[in-house]
Amino acid sequence: MKSLRSVAPFITVGIVLAVWLLATRVFGAPAMLLPDPVVTLQGLWAGVRSGDILLDAWATVSAAAIGYAIGASIAFILAAAMALWRPVERLLVVPVMAFQSIPKVALAPLIYIWIGFGMRSSVALVALACIYPVFVNSFIGFRSVDPGLVDLYRASGAGPLRILASVRLPSAAPQVFVGLEVSVVFALLASVVMELVAGERGLGVRIQTASTTLDMATVFGAVITLAVIGLAASAGLRALRRRLVFWQRDESMVEATA
Repeated sequence: MKSLRSVAPFITVGIVLAVWLLATRVFGAPAMLLPDPVVTLQGLWAGVRSGDILLDAWATVSAAAIGYAIGASIAFILAAAMALWRPVERLLVVPVMAFQSIPKVALAPLIYIWIGFGMRSSVALVALACIYPVFVNSFIGFRSVDPGLVDLYRASGAGPLRILASVRLPSAAPQVFVGLEVSVVFALLASVVMELVAGERGLGVRIQTASTTLDMATVFGAVITLAVIGLAASAGLRALRRRLVFWQRDESMVEATA
C-alpha cells in the first residue's frame, strides 16, 4: 500500500498526459484552444534554458512569499489576541467577518489605484488574501486548548506569556499549519491576479501577454510552472509541520501502521 501511495501521483499525471495527447493528436483539438503537450513541454524547457520563465517565476514567488509572510504574521497575532482577551474578540470579530466576506480579487483594481504598478501591489493583495485562512485556523487552535491544563499552569504561578508559549501554542500548532498550507494556494492566486492587473513581471504577465497572441503553449507552460511551485511549497510546509509538530501523527502515518 505504501508503494502504491508513492506511485499514485505519477499514475495520475500519466493519465492526464495520455488524455491530453488523445485530445490533440487523435481528436484534433485546435492548438489555439489546447496546445500539443509535447510542444508545451518543449516551450517550457526552452524558457527554463533561456532563463525567461525562471525570472517570471521568481517575480511571482517573491511577491507571494513576502505577502504570505506579512499576512500570516498579522493573522497569527490577531488570532492570539482575540483568543486570549475577550474584549479584543468582541471588538474585532464583526470587522474580521465583514472583511472576509469581501472577495479579495475585487480589491485588485483598488490596490492598483492606491499603490500603482509593480511588486508592491502584488504583495498587498497576497497579504490580504492570506489573512483569513491563517486567522480562523489559528483562532480555533488557540480556543481548543484544554482549560484544565491552563488552570494547572496558572495554579503553578505561570503568567499569560508562559501559558501561551507552553500550552496554547503547542495546542494550536497543528491548526496553524492547516491555515498556512491553505494560504499557499491563495498567495499564488493573488500574486498572479495582481500581475494580470498591474504587473511588470511575473507568470501572470507572461500568461496575459501570451494569451493576447493565442500562444496557448506558453500559457499552459506558465500554468504548469505555477502548479509545480504550489506543490513544492505545500510539500515544504508539510515537511516543516512534521518536524515542528512532531507529536502529531498525520493520516498517512496512521494508515501505514493500520
